Amino acid sequence: MAARLLRPLGNPPANGIKYFSTTEVLELAQDRSWLMRVTNTVCAHWQKKNSLKRAHLVDRNPSGLPNVAIAEAS
Repeated sequence: MAARLLRPLGNPPANGIKYFSTTEVLELAQDRSWLMRVTNTVCAHWQKKNSLKRAHLVDRNPSGLPNVAIAEAS
């Protein structure tokens, strides 16, 4: 929705359910350049979400606590 590749029917609220015209979606699905833009947009979205998740996991250890250097007693 944020990429404005599809227009919902009517004027739904930002956090509401969006409905789309089936005929419009089927027509757009025939356009190879539109499909390429949609595919690239979806891939970019998930790459961003996964990189944020990975960055968050690197900052945490398995117990969920922040990584802290623990000095070992010798």
